[in-house]
Amino acid sequence: MHLVKLYFRFERIVAHMLLVGMVGVVLLSLWSFLRATGLALFDLGHPLEYDAFQTLFDRVLAVVIALELAHSIHQMAIGDHRLAQVKTVIVIGVLAVVRKLILLEVNNTSGAFLAGLAGVMVALGLLLVMVHFVDRREQQGKAATITGEPGRREAD
Repeated sequence: MHLVKLYFRFERIVAHMLLVGMVGVVLLSLWSFLRATGLALFDLGHPLEYDAFQTLFDRVLAVVIALELAHSIHQMAIGDHRLAQVKTVIVIGVLAVVRKLILLEVNNTSGAFLAGLAGVMVALGLLLVMVHFVDRREQQGKAATITGEPGRREAD
């Protein structure tokens, strides 16, 4: 039992160190976004073209993904190993696929690759729905226990 406590303490220390590193990653990705936005705004001679929008959205999604990853690491650091952390990881996967779709050059991409990305999105969406229903069922169970009605289930 002492070894388990030692491991959890080690896990939290590592998670805190990763969280400090993620602050740097978030700041770097935010700087990259701000720099790309500034370059796009001050290039007044040329209207924004598709490539510039791709770059801006890529940078925005990089910041959001970094923030979500930092959130997941924060949950690990505080010892929150519940469904909220699983949801965060699934959302990171969805954001990564969306980022890939934004950066994708459709002319140079095979239909099989696009079908694979579609399959990944459907799978991640289904996972998110499943986790939501499990989380909802847990919350209903807790509410029923608090009210003293262990057999009570609310209508969905």
